[in-house]
Amino acid sequence: MKFLRDNRFFLAVLIPFLLIPWISWDGFHLLLFNFSHNRLELLGMATEISTYALIGITVLFGLGIALICALSLSRFYCGTLCPNTFFAHLLTLFGKKKKSLLSKIGGFSLLTFLASMLAFSLVAYGISTDELIDALMHLTFAGWLVILLSVLMIAEVYMVQGWYCAYLCPYGATCAILPIEDRLTYRFDDPNINCTECEGCVKICPIPNLDIRHGFDIRCIQCGLCEVACEKVFAKCTRPSLIHPEKRSILRAGGRSMGIAVAIILIILLTTAGVVTLLDEERLESCRLENRALY
Repeated sequence: MKFLRDNRFFLAVLIPFLLIPWISWDGFHLLLFNFSHNRLELLGMATEISTYALIGITVLFGLGIALICALSLSRFYCGTLCPNTFFAHLLTLFGKKKKSLLSKIGGFSLLTFLASMLAFSLVAYGISTDELIDALMHLTFAGWLVILLSVLMIAEVYMVQGWYCAYLCPYGATCAILPIEDRLTYRFDDPNINCTECEGCVKICPIPNLDIRHGFDIRCIQCGLCEVACEKVFAKCTRPSLIHPEKRSILRAGGRSMGIAVAIILIILLTTAGVVTLLDEERLESCRLENRALY
């Protein structure tokens, strides 16, 4: 299916993201910032750690990944790996006005299911899956957090999707301020003036008041919906789309300069040093014996 091909990168990341919280051996998880028992579990081993240190490690880990993605993938992440873009593609299949009511209900149900899975998995990186399921059943804090995140994702997709991407997304803001000239971008190329002025590319764009025909716009999330719309228009006359992405290596979507590689290495080193510093305390001991009864 074309939908699966277009979203293959997102699905390739989504599946491990959903599975990792469930993977454990010998009582400890592959990766778990265990706030309920104040310990960090990594690769089947666990270390006791204070709540504040655990929060610091979580923040460092998140910021490190975000900065590395912004420097290497740039807007490629927005167009292929961001759940928001995936949901936008789903809406093009199920949310059109011409679609039947049953199709729209099915699309909304699918989107709700996926949003709930993402919310559950995200929270499951801070509490074990067994405890999280129990929290959902008894509607304790972690359970309500899953419900809240699910509702926010669904509401954002249907109500403020493009507005959020253009003005509120912290990752988009990071990509906008980083000094990278060589960005991955979709381009409008019409040397023979074949454009029919149908404005299909403008109407389908989730970003408000963005017209790809006017040139590069930093707000563009690289979702590729404009290319799909243009392809449909010119498919009737067997002409290629006037909108196409630049062809380049994924890992060089953010730029090709040596400075970017150096910046990524420094971020990795600083993040690692920060985590080691937070863990390097005399009172920290292995949880394998002391907290074994908790499992």
